[in-house]
Amino acid sequence: MLYERIFGSGNRRGILAMSLGIILFVVNEALCKLVFATVPTSQVMAVRGGIALLLILAAAHATGATRQIAGALDRGVLMRSLADLFGSYLYMFALFQMPIGNMMAINMASPLMMTATVALLLREPVGWRRWSAVVAGFIGVLLVVQPRAESFNAYSLVAVAAVCCLVVRDLVTRAIAPGVPSLIVILTNVGMMAAVTSAAATVEGWVPMGWYELLLLGIAAVFIAAGYLLVVDAFRHAEVPVIVPLRYTGLLWALLIGWLVWGDVPNEMATAGILLIVASGLYVLHRERVRGRVLPPADPPGSPAP
Repeated sequence: MLYERIFGSGNRRGILAMSLGIILFVVNEALCKLVFATVPTSQVMAVRGGIALLLILAAAHATGATRQIAGALDRGVLMRSLADLFGSYLYMFALFQMPIGNMMAINMASPLMMTATVALLLREPVGWRRWSAVVAGFIGVLLVVQPRAESFNAYSLVAVAAVCCLVVRDLVTRAIAPGVPSLIVILTNVGMMAAVTSAAATVEGWVPMGWYELLLLGIAAVFIAAGYLLVVDAFRHAEVPVIVPLRYTGLLWALLIGWLVWGDVPNEMATAGILLIVASGLYVLHRERVRGRVLPPADPPGSPAP
């Protein structure tokens, strides 16, 4: 296959697939942010989700995964889809009000939140090194959010709430039956998202969209569907500790796109916070690798974990 000739196999394949998948997720978010200027959040998510659902359904059918469609009723799959629905909705709502780089920076704190959650709720042992990284990472989040009267953006708290929902999503992923194909998990997630956001858009009232908005959302749907499949492929063919740190490249792409399209430049405090979040997150992943396991990776917002 042409795909295999280009991407190769093993870790090389995983690195290329993960890197490209992350880029597609970030560009998808940027395209949606452009449409938010004239179209309500629910309608944006409904149109994008509907197109993405058709694309993923076609991929699931082509691979034979639809023969196991009953896996969509797995309790873990349904709970995971519900958590992702709330998280994605909050994330997209905040994205319209915040620089895309700051939004992505807050999302990068998800491995730190995961570490704190498994320690406090699941009673898993966490040493002082990882606790130090978690504390440093949350200080970084505060530097990005900047909760001061003269610069505070309440939508930053919405972004933090979104990441909390996505952490719950990743924890619930552990409860999914091993025999459920990844594409069925993704299909259920996107199907629920499309159905709920379509209903919400109907209640709010659909607004007319021109070819420009439809084109942007169509491209966004193709990108997010392709991103799902690339990330799934990466996790199936590469070592997890090798590809998980690549998720942080999304922050660099988000900052670049935010600067090129909207002229967003993080201030000094936000820049320091971003660096602190990335350093802390990478250290947590390093400690997990030393201990012989890696936390379930938090995907780019609005996308289900494979």
